[in-house]
Amino acid sequence: MVGSSEDEPCSGDTDEADVGQEHNSRLADRELKEMLLKKYSGCLSRLRSEFLKKRKKGKLPKDARSALMDWWNTHYRWPYPTEEDKVRLAAMTGLDPKQINNWFINQRKRHWKPSEDMRFALMEGVTGGGSSSGTTLYFDTGTIGP
Repeated sequence: MVGSSEDEPCSGDTDEADVGQEHNSRLADRELKEMLLKKYSGCLSRLRSEFLKKRKKGKLPKDARSALMDWWNTHYRWPYPTEEDKVRLAAMTGLDPKQINNWFINQRKRHWKPSEDMRFALMEGVTGGGSSSGTTLYFDTGTIGP
């Protein structure tokens, strides 16, 4: 044997050094955290309260959804609100016009199927079944066109 085990450094010595260094690092991290919290606690609490105030995306207020659903149920056969309807709904609900538009787009995609009569009337009007002077669309509630 060239060297004895006593000549080699004890593995316990390096572990103790590592533990001490890790402890010092944690202590420094804790001190830094405390110092930052003291310095920026006012800003952090304001930001936290601002984030908590913000409404979750994807959910409109219940009263707004209720008003939109009332309009939807009343106009189910042709659920395309006019610009005046959208302005009135926006005033009633407190929503932006873009939110109103998006709600109706999503609602029609998810829940509305035009009636068979309406589909045939639309196809007839588009394929030339209307007057020769222009496209006439026939609906069960009346006629639109020249």
